[in-house]
Amino acid sequence: MASAARGVPANAAAAAPAAEFEVRDLNDLISKAECFCLNEKPSATWRNLFMGDDRLLLTSDADEQLLLHIGFNETVKLHSINFQALNDDSAPATVKLFINRDSMGFSDCEDIEATQTLELTAEDLKPDSATLLKFVKFQRVSSISIFVEENNGAESTSLSSIKFFGAPVATTKMSEFKKQEEGH
Repeated sequence: MASAARGVPANAAAAAPAAEFEVRDLNDLISKAECFCLNEKPSATWRNLFMGDDRLLLTSDADEQLLLHIGFNETVKLHSINFQALNDDSAPATVKLFINRDSMGFSDCEDIEATQTLELTAEDLKPDSATLLKFVKFQRVSSISIFVEENNGAESTSLSSIKFFGAPVATTKMSEFKKQEEGH
């Protein structure tokens, strides 16, 4: 399958409505300047998720909870997410997703209804797997906040990679728009 060759897990590519758009890896659209993580260990930060080395981890600090915020350079349709983690008790189990909320804290995660709540299994955390999202709720995403509420019983949570799959939303990029001279 052509999509699988570009790093899209087979279950994500197969579930995409082919007539609408082609599912692709969206990590190249992440705006790292807009990313942050609350309760991360200073020696194991969110930046490790995008290094391409599964030995580098994002690890929680004070307890098992993490709040990871990812901003995108342009609006996207999110189809699925690939979470990768160690196959142990530090792997995330309950994850809540919130879209387009730029300044969330841990108390907000309890007060605001999640766009979607995921219960992750060991199968969901493999490199060739993708967790499908409720696609109609993820049509115009400029940022996503990922709240790891619980892991599988460890004192801290660890993730080794995260990949987003979907498609950019066709919009005019005003920064690239050139004014035409009058009379032409």
